[in-house]
Amino acid sequence: MPTISITVISDPVCPWCFIGALRLSRAIALYLKTVSSTDTITTKWHAYQLDPNTPTQPLITKIASKWGEDQVPSVKARLNGIAKAEGMEFNFNSTIGNTRDAHRLEKLGGLRGKETEVAMEIMRMYFLDGGDITSKEDLVTQGGTWTERTKRGSVGDDGGEEVDNEVHEMQEEGIRGVTRDIINDKYTIDGAEDVGEILEKLVMAREELLTENQ
Repeated sequence: MPTISITVISDPVCPWCFIGALRLSRAIALYLKTVSSTDTITTKWHAYQLDPNTPTQPLITKIASKWGEDQVPSVKARLNGIAKAEGMEFNFNSTIGNTRDAHRLEKLGGLRGKETEVAMEIMRMYFLDGGDITSKEDLVTQGGTWTERTKRGSVGDDGGEEVDNEVHEMQEEGIRGVTRDIINDKYTIDGAEDVGEILEKLVMAREELLTENQ
């Protein structure tokens, strides 16, 4: 039974990272349903920061400073067009800022095998609920998956060194944009590819593993 490993390089304030993660999840479910229900697929999240120097501010303020006040309506419409295609509607009351704490809590979730679940909850909080990505309270109270250890860690710096090392690694490798998924250290998914395209790469990885094990 092949084991397929997926590394997800992501930042929770990146809309394409959220869309890409949703599509990846659907592709994995489709793979297990139509290709092989006995294969193992593991997912590890790798921290990336689009702009670690972003001050804590309303998302709308960030959009206006980047594209101009007059472009805010069109940017919102464009992003919501993407979201609606996935059956969602973005909430632009969010607060953006440094995502280090969000990444730390993903790592703490990973200690219990919940890294993907926690990462998705954080992005739902930010994109759908209008939450504050820099608020430990907003981060920790999502979805009921947090243990007391996670809550204690949110006060300290548990997971911080791992996050810093991963962010530095991405800088050293010259990664300038996300989302990026890497399947079995070989097949790369850049941006939010369609479910069918992701499924195709999962199948390619499987076939390669089966050939190697013959």
